[in-house]
Amino acid sequence: MIRSKTTRLGRCGALALAALAAPTPGRTGEAMPTPYTVIGDFDGETTDDRAYDLSGMACRPADADGSRLCVVVNDENRGAQFARLGGTALTAGAIAYDLGTAPARDIRGTRPAQSRCSGGNGKFDQLDGEAVAYAAPYFYVTGSHGCTRGKRKYKLSSMILTRLRPNADGTAATETVSTYRLFDALMAAAPVRDYVLRDLEFDWNAVPPEGTPQPNGLNVEGLAVVGDRLYAGLRAPSLDGKTFLVSVPVEALFADGNAALSAEVTTIALEAGPDAGIRDLTILPDGRMLVLTGSSRNGLPVPSRLSLAALPSGTLTPVATLAPVRGENEKGKVIDGKAEAVVPLGPGQVLVLFDSLRNGAPHAYAVPIPEIDAPTPP
Repeated sequence: MIRSKTTRLGRCGALALAALAAPTPGRTGEAMPTPYTVIGDFDGETTDDRAYDLSGMACRPADADGSRLCVVVNDENRGAQFARLGGTALTAGAIAYDLGTAPARDIRGTRPAQSRCSGGNGKFDQLDGEAVAYAAPYFYVTGSHGCTRGKRKYKLSSMILTRLRPNADGTAATETVSTYRLFDALMAAAPVRDYVLRDLEFDWNAVPPEGTPQPNGLNVEGLAVVGDRLYAGLRAPSLDGKTFLVSVPVEALFADGNAALSAEVTTIALEAGPDAGIRDLTILPDGRMLVLTGSSRNGLPVPSRLSLAALPSGTLTPVATLAPVRGENEKGKVIDGKAEAVVPLGPGQVLVLFDSLRNGAPHAYAVPIPEIDAPTPP
């Protein structure tokens, strides 16, 4: 459950939280991170938990005071939360929306049917939110559209894409519309449709014979809107070194009524490398797409990389490999966080949030994003 809360931390407390996560000494060629302060706490799985599972964030352009309204999503609760990005601080804000404990009657499109998740049906209790996009005047938030990773269950609550319009001061949503039709787009997208609602990975309590390929089930972890089209970035499947974008007209997704999607669906392959999948998408102020890639399954030794993606070809231009950020997870174990959200800050600067670290442990990176039509360095 998401709840808003009054900020309880003063500056000293916020700095103490920032100190829990620190850059790992970088290898040659890695972009090094600089920590941001988090003011307040983002909501975790329950009303008393703190967030260790932030997995998506997007921000609108700066307001008159220079700060930016953002929406942040946690893959362990039922919706999304506002935030305010200003200076070198990220401040947790009010609830943006909450799906509730049962599907609303006005969700557009037709609800997906359970397919191949081996764990059967799960409860309508978590969005499994993985990505946020912004295209004026709306924020877009999506669930993973995949089986749950641990118990391999189908949850209708994670098959929902939501569009929300914030009020002027970013304290509430004035309009919220949800749809099932992104699932239709995934089911229409060759070659990835064969991986929809398959388990993400083996049941490690019943490991199959050696040599059995991983299920490689589809899940969405990136979201972007460019012009009149929405792009869903897939963490999996990873097929022969390729990861995928699925593109569909925005208005077809949110059209009135319960009819299934009626629109052209395009699949774009990105040569991201073996076992690499999309962890986030963001759009630069000049309209170019920046892609964050990492491991397509947990535990694979795939670095976090930023690349520019040309549309509609999908050609990737490498920008930077991100040095890891280490910190304590929810159990107090020191780990490398998983880079899962990227937000442009300005020319050559991005902010990255890390799953498994408290409040996403936001860090800024200076990255050499080439200018439009600039020659690629040798």
